[in-house]
Parts: sequence; C-alpha cells; structure tokens
Amino acid sequence: MLNHTTGLFKYIPIPREHSPDIYSIDYDRLKKLGFTTILMDYDFTVTPWRDDQISRKTLDLFEELINDGFKVAIVTNSKREKVKSIETLTNGKVKVYTSMKKPNTKKLKSVLEELKSKESETVIIGDLFITDISVGNKLGLYTILINPYTYGLESKFKHFVAGFTKFAYKMFFYTIGWFFRFIDLFSPNEFKKNVFEVDYDHLWEKRYKILIFDFDNTLNEWHENYLRPEVIDLFLKLKEKGFYILIASNSKKKRFKELEIELNDLGIDLLYSAMKPLRFKIRKKLKIHGYKPGEGVIIGDQLFTDIVLGNVLGFYTVKVEPLSKKEGLWTRFMRFFEKIALKWIREKPTLAKDQTENLENNS
Repeated sequence: MLNHTTGLFKYIPIPREHSPDIYSIDYDRLKKLGFTTILMDYDFTVTPWRDDQISRKTLDLFEELINDGFKVAIVTNSKREKVKSIETLTNGKVKVYTSMKKPNTKKLKSVLEELKSKESETVIIGDLFITDISVGNKLGLYTILINPYTYGLESKFKHFVAGFTKFAYKMFFYTIGWFFRFIDLFSPNEFKKNVFEVDYDHLWEKRYKILIFDFDNTLNEWHENYLRPEVIDLFLKLKEKGFYILIASNSKKKRFKELEIELNDLGIDLLYSAMKPLRFKIRKKLKIHGYKPGEGVIIGDQLFTDIVLGNVLGFYTVKVEPLSKKEGLWTRFMRFFEKIALKWIREKPTLAKDQTENLENNS
C-alpha cells in the first residue's frame, strides 16, 4: 500500500509514473501493491478531447479492471452531460463524477468517501499534470501521467491541443520538475535491516520470481570473496521455493574466480562488471531466461546503484543497511549524498498484505 507523500512532492505535480496510454499501465502490479480504486480523467485520457465516443477497447479495459476487483470511476472537470453515457455503457459499474474543479481537492475527497476508498489505495490517471497529477499528489494518491489520447483523431486542432499539453509538461519537467523526478529514482519500495528480514514468502505469493542481490555489504562485508554459511542456507531455501537468483556486482571477474565455482554448484547466477545503475547488462541476462520486469526484485545497500537500477528496470526494490562501514573510497563519497537523498525522497508503495494476513496481524 502507498505510504505518505513526503515534503514538497505534495505541491510539485510530478507523477509517480508515466505511461503512453491507459492500456499500457501494469494494472497487475498495481493490484500487487494493494491498490483497489482506479480514477481516470475523461478528455484526452479515455477518449479524445470533447468527444463522447468511447471505444470498444476502452470499455473492454473497464470490464477487465472491474472483473479483477478494482473500483473504477471517471473524475472530470467537464460539465457535459454526455460524459455520463459511460455509466449507461458499463451498466453503472463505472461511476462518473463531473465538475470536479481539479486541482482543488474538496470534491475528490467526497468521491473517495462515496466509493469508500482510502487515499493510500487509490490511483488517479490523467493527461494533465497541472490538474490530475497535482490533485492526486495533494491527497497522497498514486499518480500516473499518460500521453494525451490521439487515436483516430482527424482534427488538426485536437492534435494541436494534445501536442501543446505534452509540450507544457516537458517544459515543466526539464526546468523545475527534473530534480524531483530524479529524486524519485532513488526511492526504494522497502527498507530492511538485512537480507534475512525480507519477506520472501510474500514476494513469492505476489508472483515475483527473480531475486537480484548486490554482493558487497549486502551479502558479505566489503571485498570479502566468499558466501557466509547463513547466506548459502538462505539461497538454498529460496532456490527450493522456485526463485531465480542472480548476484550482480560492479566488481571485475578476477575477484570472483573461486566464488563463481561455488555459485555454479549452488545453481546461482553471477554477473560481474554489471555496470549498475546502467541496465543493459542485466536486461540482456534476464531476456535470456525469459523473465519480465514485473517479476523482479532487487536487493542492495546502495541507493545510487542498486535502487536506481531496480527502479529503471521497473523492479520491486528493497534497500538494506550496509553490513560494515568499511567501503571503497567512491562508495564512501556517495554515502554523503545518500544521506541527503533520504531526506528528500517520497516513500513508494509496498506490497499489500492479504485480508487473512491483516486479520492474523491484528489478532
């Protein structure tokens, strides 16, 4: 579920994520993270601007989301009565709320109360950062910015309006906004003390299949070239459960000559000279095995390599504390900036606990 929105992110309209359109969003991942409600803007989001023609593709998406357990609603600033045709076309399953006055939060709060939805479990999707993303961030919703809907548009004017919307956001992003978007890349989904505190059973239940571990100060102290017995025991249990395990280190091959033999015997993959946070080497490795980003978890002790890499790949990210203070000169230098970044980041969604788990925890 979504944690609180921190600091200036409440007032800076930077979305949690971007997507080309409403069809490309990974709704399965949103469900894993505990979101129950999907709010969508209308114009340029589910349909072209000033158009009451809802495509079959959009209606099918609504049906899929509802069948998957989501509550779905349209929240628009428009006053046009034809927007309500969506309720007719979906037999009332998709609610429509008009004259919302976004980015004002008052009416949106009332919508959430009527839907009996929590802010921490709600996603808002729209094409305008100054209305949809701004109101979502103010309320602590999960915000997704999409490109304006232009499929099948013949009107040059509508194309111009869509293009201007994209231009306005890029102007904002590459001036004030770039800093906050950059900070978002450093934000892990979870903080844990060490690799043994991670809830691997829960990850497996949520259909995560790939575990990528950093090596130095994550699995062992800096510059040690062996696996601790307790780490080997953990890996054997994870392998038995069905996880694919990859150790990804920026260190060079010669350091891992002996360890590589041991890892081969354990059935654990090793990627040396991984060049984290660059993603191309790990993407190539995972492509060979046929895994998807939504199935991956990365666990490491450094924000600027492990966590940034995981976020760029679209993985679930877990930040652990370094096992020792002994580190390389460059890493020690970057730790100073880590401390600054940790004060700025906004917390990210964590995996939702099932209802039965919540009942057990509360009893």
